[in-house]
Formats: sequence, C-alpha cells, structure tokens
Amino acid sequence: MSLKLEKIALVYDEHRLHFSLATGKTQSSASSSQLLQGSAVKQHSCAEQNVYQVQLLFTGGLFGHFSQMIVFDFGQRPLLARKVIAELGDLKMQERVQVLRDKLTFNR
Repeated sequence: MSLKLEKIALVYDEHRLHFSLATGKTQSSASSSQLLQGSAVKQHSCAEQNVYQVQLLFTGGLFGHFSQMIVFDFGQRPLLARKVIAELGDLKMQERVQVLRDKLTFNR
C-alpha cells in the first residue's frame, strides 16, 4: 500500500530565514515557502508507489552552523522527519570551532 504525502513543513524557528521549500517543477518559476501541500510536489504515481520531488533551498552569507528539520506528513503517526545541517566557512575554522564546542561544559 502506498501512502499519500499530505504536507511537508520546516519546523525549526531559529534558522527559518535561511531555509525554504520549493516545488521544483521548474527552476525559473519555483515558489518557496515553509509549508507545502503534498500535491504541489507529486511527480507521478503507479500502483505500487507515489514519487515526490521537493527542493530544500538554503541561503546564507554568514559563517556558521545552520540546522532545520523537514517533516513529512503522510496522514499517519508517527511523522517522518529529517534533520538537515549546513556548515558555512573554512573547513579548518569549522574544525577548530567544533573542538572548542566539544570542550565546553555547562552547569545545569
């Protein structure tokens, strides 16, 4: 049985301005948003499966670590989710920052 994709959403607020979803139907006329209906990205279907294509767009000009969670709603629980991370900057600098992050300890 093939499930129908009802909605796709980006859920993290912190880096919301850097990520968006696009229908991907054509590059020049692709619309982007934080929420898409499944019908906007459906490519084709057959008796055994539905095929969807969605583009996740990232815009950034700053050095840093950006993350977003993409949630796929097929009308059943649990929902399907995928975390996406974008790292911008020099690789050596990123490695140094990660080493410093790993060394940090917080009192909670």
